[in-house]
Amino acid sequence: MVDGIKVVVPDSLDLITPYVLREQLDWFEDEIRFLRRMLQPGQQIVDIGANYGVYTLSIAKVVGSSGHVWSFEPAATTAALLNQSIAANNFDQVTLEQCALSEKEGTAQLSMSTHAELNALVHDNRPAQSTETVRLITLDGYAAKSGWHDIDFIKIDAEGEEINILKSGGEFFATNSPLVQYEIKAGKDIQLDLVWAFAELGYDAYRLVPGLDVLVPFHADEPVDPFQLNLFACKQDRAAELASDGWLISDVPELKSSGELPRDISPDVFAEHAFDWRIKLATLPYGKKLASLWERTVIGEEAGAVEQALALYALSRDASRSATERFCALDCSFRRFRRLAEASPTHPRLASLARIAREHGARVIALDTLLELCTSIEQNHRVDLDEPFLAPGERFDTLDPGEALGDWMMVGAAEESERARAFSTFYPGLTA
Repeated sequence: MVDGIKVVVPDSLDLITPYVLREQLDWFEDEIRFLRRMLQPGQQIVDIGANYGVYTLSIAKVVGSSGHVWSFEPAATTAALLNQSIAANNFDQVTLEQCALSEKEGTAQLSMSTHAELNALVHDNRPAQSTETVRLITLDGYAAKSGWHDIDFIKIDAEGEEINILKSGGEFFATNSPLVQYEIKAGKDIQLDLVWAFAELGYDAYRLVPGLDVLVPFHADEPVDPFQLNLFACKQDRAAELASDGWLISDVPELKSSGELPRDISPDVFAEHAFDWRIKLATLPYGKKLASLWERTVIGEEAGAVEQALALYALSRDASRSATERFCALDCSFRRFRRLAEASPTHPRLASLARIAREHGARVIALDTLLELCTSIEQNHRVDLDEPFLAPGERFDTLDPGEALGDWMMVGAAEESERARAFSTFYPGLTA
């Protein structure tokens, strides 16, 4: 994988994990990249539903020999391959337990899918496919037996068994204060009951903003992006620690749909030279070719609105600013470009909106915008680039278009729409 770890998987591109790792050299979830940055050496980690171990192994490398990872995988064949991966990476800091966690101890039947990622405990007498008998343990029971304390992070991806795991972990969640990552997507359905279950334990919900690598509060009554697979949860004391390190925002100012500046951002930002498009965009390969044109066209009220939205995006990229200020700037830029594109869906505005929406975590909006951009270019047989804009994807920031600026934009929009359309080309669409 990209972080240098070795993952032993079945030798078949007809299976999800081998295919994705060959395709992307990584797992497709934004959260794994966030955790590689956020977690620290020496930390104590729990991975429930480890599968082939992409999280277990990446995290084990981060925490190092001074930390530890307890990894749980019930399926015998999958656990055996994970055990080989642990040995291949010489990870003495990983304890692998071949068992499932649930509400009570004992045994149960695990339905065996062709794709190990979809194996799940059976709760009726008529399993739809072959099964395997697996050992069941409880979270509280194992924590007491192993003497767990000060667990820093726990991932729960148990294909529908999450609620039962929480029921068996009341003592664990009361005496520890980990950051928790849990899955909310099962097939095409988004299940938010876990948000309420964690809330009853004193754990607030957060989502990852992929473009900033920061967690922001998640509200279950707000629209959920259909691509949202995972959420995070933690208690207030852990939230305060993460906030002090710049990884979490616990109190987001009220953000209005108009993109009006919140209290954390001064209007003076628009006068700051560092955030002018001429400082960054005009120095990129495509910007160098278009800067003189932009200088002639950025006049009038609408052009000023575009420049302000771009300045807010530039502020969101300034690592010297607080996480709160950066997120507020990104959110305001996103909302402003939505309004600008709705009023006048020019190619530059659609490209900028798609880029910002993806970084904000609004992947469906990004995808729809990219498809609209591609369709418009195809129908008009030309590309309009007469105002400053963000490239459709980060890769195109440094890709020199030469004299083929129209082709560069069309290829950028098409490539990014393919990236946004599904988690992997293994999948036909949203399902993961």
